[in-house]
Amino acid sequence: MTQIPQCVQDMIDAMNRFDLDGFMKPFADDALVNDRHRQFWGKDAIRHWADLEITGDHVTMDPYHIVTHYGDVIATAAIDGDYDKSDLPTPSLAFYFIVRDEKITQLLLLPPNGRNLSKITPIVEASTPYSTRTPEPAERASA
Repeated sequence: MTQIPQCVQDMIDAMNRFDLDGFMKPFADDALVNDRHRQFWGKDAIRHWADLEITGDHVTMDPYHIVTHYGDVIATAAIDGDYDKSDLPTPSLAFYFIVRDEKITQLLLLPPNGRNLSKITPIVEASTPYSTRTPEPAERASA
């Protein structure tokens, strides 16, 4: 199997233990998560999203295909948990990790086959207000 950065492995392990603090530890302070076209900028917004939709829904991931691309990681994984699965033809997602300085700076969750994930559930609706605007260029951390 492809070697993945320790921070990515740590996040996966914490996710599978439903450990919110462990899940958050590998993220950079100003990280971005994009899930279902909703942006969660910074640890506070990511923590709220994860508390509702990851650890709160007992989501697990079992990567079955991992690719590194220019130092970043794409992990396609079988997912399971206590969430509404009615709009998922197959229970898998592609997790696109951008890693810098041993921290996750971006995580994008996408359907691996382009399927529709548009169904709004009460949990998705509850976390959507925490989806945050894109920072202005002067607010972004320098590369």
